[in-house]
Amino acid sequence: YSIVPAITLDGIIAYDIVEGPVDTERFLKFLKEQVMPFTSPYPGPRSVLVMDNCGIHHGDGIRRLV
Repeated sequence: YSIVPAITLDGIIAYDIVEGPVDTERFLKFLKEQVMPFTSPYPGPRSVLVMDNCGIHHGDGIRRLV
């Protein structure tokens, strides 16, 4: 199982638990459906998204979305 959380200073705002690894498509769906609704344009609250250099974080779909 893999767990993908979205964490803010206030705690976890979204998470997904999947059987097996998370690929770019699954991560994009998670961002689009569960994370982006909680964001706002910069410099508003929750306007900065921080991700590490994991390969699934660098797809073109991810860049277009965020």
